[in-house]
Amino acid sequence: MEQLLTIDDAERLAEAAIPADAWSYINGGAGDERTLLWNREAFSKFRLRPRVLVDVSSVSTETTVLGTPVSMPVLVAPMAFHQIAHEEGEVATARGTAAAGTLLCLSTV
Repeated sequence: MEQLLTIDDAERLAEAAIPADAWSYINGGAGDERTLLWNREAFSKFRLRPRVLVDVSSVSTETTVLGTPVSMPVLVAPMAFHQIAHEEGEVATARGTAAAGTLLCLSTV
C-alpha cells in the first residue's frame, strides 16, 4: 500500500494481481468504449487543490449517505461478475466495503 498514491497506482496494482482476461473485462467498457472514454475525460477535468501548511490533525472524511454514516464519500457502484476478481465474489466486496466503513450498492436482476 505504500506504493498507492494515485488512481493510476491503484490500477497498476490491480492489474498485477488479477488474471489478464479478468482485468480486460474490469478495465474495459461496452461496445466501442465511448462512455468509458467520456467518463475518463470528464473526471480528468477535476483538480484537487492541495493545501499546504494546514493543520490536518482533526480532519475527517466521514459523512452520511441517505442517513447512513460512512467513513468516506466513496461507495462501490453496482457491477457484475465480482467472482472474476475474487473467489468469494460479491461477499468479498461486501466484506471489504464494510471493513472500510462504506457502502456497496447492489444491483437487482
